[in-house]
Amino acid sequence: MQERIVKFFKEQFAAFNFTTQFGGVIAGVQSGKTFLGAHWAGKKICEFPTKDGIIVSPSYKILQQATLRKFFDIFPELRVYHKEQKGEIHLPTGGIVYLRSADNPLGIEGISPMWWWLDEGGMTSPLTWTVLRSRVSMTGGQGIITTTPYNLGWLYKDFYLRWQEGKDKNFSFFTWKSIENPYFSKEFYEAEKSRLRAEEFSRRYMGEFRKMTGLVYDILAEQIIDPKDIQFKSERIMGIDWGFQNPAAIAILYFYDKQWFVVDEWKNTRRTTAEIIQVAKNKMTEHRITRIFPDPAEPDRIEECRRENLPMMETNKDLKGGISYIQQLIKEKRFFIFNNCQETITEASMYHYPEEENKEGKDEPVKFNDHIMDAMRYAIYSYKPINAAKPIATAPISSYYPEIGL
Repeated sequence: MQERIVKFFKEQFAAFNFTTQFGGVIAGVQSGKTFLGAHWAGKKICEFPTKDGIIVSPSYKILQQATLRKFFDIFPELRVYHKEQKGEIHLPTGGIVYLRSADNPLGIEGISPMWWWLDEGGMTSPLTWTVLRSRVSMTGGQGIITTTPYNLGWLYKDFYLRWQEGKDKNFSFFTWKSIENPYFSKEFYEAEKSRLRAEEFSRRYMGEFRKMTGLVYDILAEQIIDPKDIQFKSERIMGIDWGFQNPAAIAILYFYDKQWFVVDEWKNTRRTTAEIIQVAKNKMTEHRITRIFPDPAEPDRIEECRRENLPMMETNKDLKGGISYIQQLIKEKRFFIFNNCQETITEASMYHYPEEENKEGKDEPVKFNDHIMDAMRYAIYSYKPINAAKPIATAPISSYYPEIGL
């Protein structure tokens, strides 16, 4: 690549030269995070020209429109080596830069890079972090995360707090305000400070971890609990949200003593109907599920499930009604999530209404990373006593678990 002179401000320069295995750059919007990440990736390409690296974004849209756009703006000479269909940059020196979306974290498996860059990492799932860490476990390579602090999810709990408490010497952490970028408008910064609520301003422009504002489900910490044994007489049901390019999701819920418990989950991309059915069967056996509430938008998939003798039930897809019902359960402390359900916790921590400047659709949540939220809602809001539920399946419930008299 061409030699160039880069001007970093003080905080950027420190982050650019971090020496631990993993570096976290959590800063305000438009503060130069992606600029830094792209230059850091370029540095690693120069250090390891024959080795592989990975660039990851939360979605292909963000990857194409933000992360790669910035990368190629800085290194236009590499654009000619971009194999868009493969999602790869074939370096003339022999190395490959793999371009991946965190929509499908398992798509990162099988790569052994010397470095990776996760842009807007705060929008990704815990599994993305787990997979990326494992990818450099053998190579001893480095990874950098650049992001705005969107919520109090895995990045806060598994990275920031562990760094702050000195529990992981492999972590470095860097943060700065949007205003630290000398090109950021001071007038705009002050105007936003006056306009926004303090929590929102701190998260968006000061790079501080705060709970996201406008959450659909404002779940208290005490409602995220350790897994516990729930009596067998509890009702055990499943919700399914179909997907392929977008993730498919399954939520497992127990209902006991007027309380709901999210006890298990599954979420993955590019899975066929047959594969989703097999996962549903496995979860059904494991949890002794008696009823399944699927997204009714794909009747062909429901029919395939019915032919596999899965107890498919009619689903109430009323978005606002379902959300309102779950909000009431949370308020009444009748809704809990087992803390092993990290995808559910992460989705809930980001499931929010549009911000105030976008009034359109204000009463409906933003459609992003909401697949378990949908599956969970289908099950909870469609639930009725067993004699009143209307099955789609032809086989009676007793044919599944005759020994318990259901």
